[in-house]
Amino acid sequence: MVGRTSWWWSPWWTVIASPVPVALLFWAVIPPGGSFGALVGAGLSALAVGAAWLTVAGVAVVVLPRPRLRHAVRLWPFLLVPALLAAALVVAGTGVVPRAAFDAHRSGFEALVAEAAPGGRIEGRRVGLFTVDVTGEGLDGCTMLTSVDYHSAGWAHCPDHVPVNAEGDGYRYDPIEGPWYRFRFEW
Repeated sequence: MVGRTSWWWSPWWTVIASPVPVALLFWAVIPPGGSFGALVGAGLSALAVGAAWLTVAGVAVVVLPRPRLRHAVRLWPFLLVPALLAAALVVAGTGVVPRAAFDAHRSGFEALVAEAAPGGRIEGRRVGLFTVDVTGEGLDGCTMLTSVDYHSAGWAHCPDHVPVNAEGDGYRYDPIEGPWYRFRFEW
């Protein structure tokens, strides 16, 4: 059986494994302020998938029957992994993923804002993927929803005014839509 390789040299193993770094990358950009741990996990898993991809692709090229150019079309599955990882980087960089996550959780966030009393606090409330603390009319007169996992970032609901970004150290606000803003504390 010249020219045949074992099933475990299949390019599909790296294609099957490549959604892991993609999912971790998307999870890293979903919460306001990002998730450093998920970003590190995405990088390490992308390195592992990349190393496996290079190894399997190298072996596939070596065992390709001669003339190699005529049989090169057999290598098309090896294009899927870099294409998927590059597409994930582009999508993560555009802000589409956090926006989609916010839109999916918006009704739950609005219910919490309606429930929060001015000056009051609601702690540890679960809304979809997030556990949030709500401060009614906190900073700048906005209702602040802070993710329990990421204390220095969250969402702000400011129906009456546009919040002001701090000069130097302080909160930075990025508009989402209408009265909603993403905020993060910057040092």
